[in-house]
Amino acid sequence: MRFSRKQRKATMSKKMMLLALAVVSAAAFALPAGASAQEIHLTNVSSFSGTFDTSTLTAQEEPVVTCGETSPTNAPNHVTGTVSAGGTTGNITLDFTACHLGIPIIGTIPCHTTGAPLNNTIKLSGVFHLITFSAKPAILVTPVAFTIECGNLTPINVAGNVIGTITSPACGVASNNMTIKFSATGATQEDKTYTGVNYNLTFQTGTGMVREAGLALESTTTSPSAGTLECT
Repeated sequence: MRFSRKQRKATMSKKMMLLALAVVSAAAFALPAGASAQEIHLTNVSSFSGTFDTSTLTAQEEPVVTCGETSPTNAPNHVTGTVSAGGTTGNITLDFTACHLGIPIIGTIPCHTTGAPLNNTIKLSGVFHLITFSAKPAILVTPVAFTIECGNLTPINVAGNVIGTITSPACGVASNNMTIKFSATGATQEDKTYTGVNYNLTFQTGTGMVREAGLALESTTTSPSAGTLECT
């Protein structure tokens, strides 16, 4: 049977379409595992608060900012937040106390965010998203960019995002408490790549080089009602 020119073109178009669909399907299966990750949600919780002890913000070739060293005269660091409807996102505030830089020869210099009422307090606020990271519940925090002033030194500009692992409770377990851990090895955040994108904080002294920064802290928060992380 002979096909007309029009029929041959139609047949070729169908074959091209089938080939294109096959390529798209193969590409979809080849995507990184993180690309299929979805947000998780927290049920039955509208607000939370908690404390944490020593925390550090480290950038390569820069002095380390340390906050919240426990002593009889220093209050611990505090975290507060609200959970938006749907339970996948919300607002978060971290209040750091007893913040300082340690510089050889010069010594310890108190640090504070611009406009802070005390010379050794740093405030970080922004939004968060609850996510699945490496098959574990986690939190992605995006703070509003802020500036740290330490004595007469050049101010430090901090921006970016940071991911922390929720170490408890486990998915599907109701609890009034939640423990979140932000881990870093020096200036490198350990939990960093989500859906193929790198998330980290940045540290810039004045108008100098923008450097990657690592945040290390572990916080336990409490909510008035027991909440459950729904991870599926």
